[in-house]
This record gives sequence, C-alpha cells and structure tokens, in this order.
Amino acid sequence: MQLIAIRNILVFLFVACFFFYPRLQTLFISLAFFLTFFTGEFYEFKNRVLQNQISWVFIAFFTLGLVSLLWTDNMAAGWKGIEIKFSFIAFAIFLPLIFNVKSFNFSRVINVLTISSLVYVALSFGRAIYIYSETGNFSTLLGSTLGFRMFQDAPFVHPTYVSFYFLTLILIWGKNLIEGGKELFTSSIIGKVSLLLAFFVFVFFSSSKAGLLGMGIVVVMLLALFAKREKKTIQAIGFFVFFLIVMVVGIYNTNLKLKFEQAYIELTDPNLQPDANLKSTGARIWIWKATNEIIKENPIHGVGLGDTRDELSTKYKKMGIKSLEGSDLDSHQQFLQTFATLGLLGFLSLSLIFIVIIMTGWKQKNFLLLGIGLIYLLFGLTESMLETQGGVVFFTFFVFFFASTNNRLNNTSNE
Repeated sequence: MQLIAIRNILVFLFVACFFFYPRLQTLFISLAFFLTFFTGEFYEFKNRVLQNQISWVFIAFFTLGLVSLLWTDNMAAGWKGIEIKFSFIAFAIFLPLIFNVKSFNFSRVINVLTISSLVYVALSFGRAIYIYSETGNFSTLLGSTLGFRMFQDAPFVHPTYVSFYFLTLILIWGKNLIEGGKELFTSSIIGKVSLLLAFFVFVFFSSSKAGLLGMGIVVVMLLALFAKREKKTIQAIGFFVFFLIVMVVGIYNTNLKLKFEQAYIELTDPNLQPDANLKSTGARIWIWKATNEIIKENPIHGVGLGDTRDELSTKYKKMGIKSLEGSDLDSHQQFLQTFATLGLLGFLSLSLIFIVIIMTGWKQKNFLLLGIGLIYLLFGLTESMLETQGGVVFFTFFVFFFASTNNRLNNTSNE
C-alpha cells in the first residue's frame, strides 16, 4: 500500500508538469511505472489491458510507426518520432493498471491539474502585463507570447496546446457545475464559475483559432448536458446565444478579427499562389497540397516515420512555396500527416483510435471521454497534435484516465 501511495504521488507530480517544466514528466511517470512491477497490480493485466480496446488500438498505432522505420531513410528523425509516440504503448500497458478506482484518487488528479493551471494563468498574465507596462504593446497579452518561462523551457505550451488543456478543464469543471458535484477542492457555485471564467479568458487570449472553435464545441456539449439533465432546452439555447454575442464582440475588438478575416480571404481566394505572402491559413492550404502529393506517391506504406518532414521540405521547394522553404513544418493536419507517414493502414489505424474512443464514450455515457475524443478530433483537422510530446502525452494520459474512471469524479477510497 505504501508503494502505491508513492507511485500515485509521482503521477500527481507528472500531472503538475503539464504546465511547468515538462522535461521532468518522463522521470516521474517512468518511476511510477517501475513501482507498478512491485505493487501486485500486474495480476490484473489480462482484465485491464488485454481486454481494453483502447489499449489495443493505441498499441497497433505505435507498432505501425515502429515498423515504418524499415523503409525510413532519416533514422535519427525516425527514432525521435518513436520517442514522441512511445506513450501510445507505455501508457496503454501501465495506465489501465494504475487507474484502478479502488486505489487511485480521480479527484486529486483534477485538483492538481487545476491548481497548476491557475498558477500558470497567474504567472503568464503577470509576465505579460509587466512586459506591456514596459513596451505598451498589447500583443504581449495575446498568442504565443502569453506563457511563463521556467528553466528556459518556455513558453512551453503552444497556444493551440494550452487551449486544448484548458478546454479539457472546462469540460471537467463545467460538468461538475451542472451535476452539482462536491468532491473537488471547491464545491461552491461561485468558485466553479470563477474557475470556468478564468479558463475561458485564457483560451480567448491565447488567440488560437482552433482553440476558439474548440471552445464553441465544448460550450455546445456542456449546454446539451445541461438541457438533458435539467430539462431546460430554452435556457440552454439562451446561454449559447449569449456566448456567441460575447465571442463576436470580443473577436471584433481585438486582433483576432484580423486573423479570422485573413483566414477567410485565403480560404476563399481561388487564385492563391504558393509564392504569396502566406499567413497561417494560406500556409496550411499549401502544406496540405504538398502532403497530398506525398500521399499520392506513397499511398500504401507512406514514407516512414522519419522522412515526412524531409519529403515536405522537398515538396515546398518543388512547388515554389517560398515562405515555407527550409521551415521544417509538418502537415498541420493529423490525418494527412499520418497518411503521408504510415500510408493507408496508418490512416485507418488513427481513424480507429477516434472511433473507439468516441463510441466507448457514447456507449458508456462517459461525457469526459467523449469530449476529449471530439476535441482532439477537431484539433487534428488543423494541427498535427500527435507529432509532439505535449500533444501525445496529454492525449494518451487523459484518454485512459477518463476511460478507466468511467466518468466518475468521486473516489471514496484513499491512498
């Protein structure tokens, strides 16, 4: 029992590191996994891992990446890709064992994540406001500059990733507010509403278009839960209209207006040229075209885990995409990236991951599992979220976390 308590503390430290110094995450979670060999939980391996559909689809996806090294030319990049995706197999084996509701406190993980996120918000805005007072530049309060440096590792969280982290917290706390849960560190309605407002504000100021669209999805999900639970559909619609008005006013009065206008222009321009001064959306359009060319040339097995960026760089130069030459950018679309890297089987394997997660969440009425699956699916349409450590680790951890706890925010057992 003492080993389990130590192991769980290591998991809590791992969770705190999502916002602060993520390099320590590998150490904490590795030690936690090592202790699992001595806690007796591996006796449940058959029931919790071998019979876990999510574990199987994660392991299959990782295995395809490993096999693709057989035809990868850039082995250094290939092994780096394996390192990034290692959570798919390691977490699939260990987390179902660790997240045993009889020995693991679900609410404590949420409390650790929430507290660390609030500290991150406070330090980030404090730093941004200080820079603003020195420069008078309002942009320091927005976008990628809104972050907190720790040990020269930051701003660690890219605006898109930090948006996803906070959207997950909004799902958790929004559900808790609607259902009147009392097991987390604040049970008051005012406290929960304050937390949600802080999270919403930070997502807005992160200036991620995907984050703002994801916010809309999260609000719709929470209002649907509210309408179903409280039988108040009209009120739910009213809340959504109010949310839309606030968002439109906020976007119109900040530089987000320019970002969305530029995105609309580039999306609707039939004569968009590869050598134009491309912004975020325009660059993505040409990146996706370059990725499609790679897929057409390697539809069955892809180019391998280590060669995708090299192939894209070659395509950028060949297609005359001046602003992207030498950029080393990936596809910025997870499904295209996976198709180009692992071919048709990789694309089907990735699709199966989301199908299993979403169907499991739907069948089990597991709101949080369904939510994380839908949000990551949305983000994957404009970002390669599973090509970075920050994206893979958060996704794999909380998928198993929500699945294993069966959407229950309360655990009566103590370590």
